Amino acid sequence: MTNLDEWVITVPVVGGIFGVGRLAARLKPLADTEQIGPWHIGHWIDVKHTAIRIRFGSVADRERARETCTGAAT
Repeated sequence: MTNLDEWVITVPVVGGIFGVGRLAARLKPLADTEQIGPWHIGHWIDVKHTAIRIRFGSVADRERARETCTGAAT
């Protein structure tokens, strides 16, 4: 049985939707070049939009994205 929570990361975001845009600008090329599979933006973790959850298709995709996107949304 797979734990889907293992496929999710919570990314700190500065600037609300603009920070998510910067984050997406880093994730899209990874997906386009098949370094990671599809990813899906989740929910904000709070009403101040300080971080957002992103779900990936595998733990390996999650780790690759984490390495690439550290600091992307700040």
